[in-house]
Amino acid sequence: MGEVTRLLDRARGGDSAAWDAAVALVYADLRRIARAVLQADAHATLDPTALVHECYLRLARAGAGGVESRAHFLSLAARAMRQLMLNHARDRVAAKRGGGAGMVALSERDAAADSQAEQLIQLDQALQRLAAEDERQARVVECRVFGGLGEAETADALGIPLRTVQRAFADARARLGELLGG
Repeated sequence: MGEVTRLLDRARGGDSAAWDAAVALVYADLRRIARAVLQADAHATLDPTALVHECYLRLARAGAGGVESRAHFLSLAARAMRQLMLNHARDRVAAKRGGGAGMVALSERDAAADSQAEQLIQLDQALQRLAAEDERQARVVECRVFGGLGEAETADALGIPLRTVQRAFADARARLGELLGG
């Protein structure tokens, strides 16, 4: 049992200092994941530090009650980051479509960021449809894409064999391509 898992066990028993210590140990991983996820979006308007802090606030509100291990924590963080990025994309698209402001000429960077936001929303819609068909494939994509987890980390986080993760990710990519019309 790893140090984070031991701390989470103590935190579930009511030790708030253990929760803080567990988060501190995972914080570097969360920063790495946020940087990797946002680096894929060359026109990101969301800062990795802000993403990690918002993610932490969501996880802290939920508490340690349901968090079983470091891998499970990272899986939950992946889901939270997906939701946060999607909320940010929706806000950006809403602002683009009016949002109560006057017309402003956009730079190429703004136009590209708007396009990325719309693509993220389309991906999320496709991922929701995939989840209705195969929840495991959707969770694997969530961990790999939004959580920045590798194959082995995803297998550990979801408690499934590595080969199952590899197969599910390949199948999910193909199905998402179909759902996205590509």
